[in-house]
Amino acid sequence: MGSRIVSGLKIALVCLPLAAQSASATGNLDCSIDDKQLNFEFSALTGGAGGIVQINQASVEIKVGDDKALRSKRAIELKNIEQQWIYGNELRVRLGISDDKGENLASLILIGTYRADDDTYAGRYVLSVYQSGGEKQFKGRMKCG
Repeated sequence: MGSRIVSGLKIALVCLPLAAQSASATGNLDCSIDDKQLNFEFSALTGGAGGIVQINQASVEIKVGDDKALRSKRAIELKNIEQQWIYGNELRVRLGISDDKGENLASLILIGTYRADDDTYAGRYVLSVYQSGGEKQFKGRMKCG
């Protein structure tokens, strides 16, 4: 009988981390930027480990740059997320923005620090626009809740 209890405890200890992972909570990440350089709306779900697991609605409209093709509003999908880090007090997300042919037009990096007083990530963004003459960078403020 004692060996059954020991075997049962071993199985329980092995399965405990697996059960804890599936019990991870999800959260919402909502960002909005509207300034002279960029119009960006982003609404997504994050997983327990902090990564974005689903984009509910997202779009970007670049207001700067020489290329008129940049200025059209584009949908953002999960495949546009090139890098992400949402852990502890840090938020870092890099989005790739491409045209209909898949050519890179720009990238948008969101960099924020968590503020407990209003439950937001506040910080800055870096928009890199690729043009025939090279790359131009634009910076601004961002806030995600």
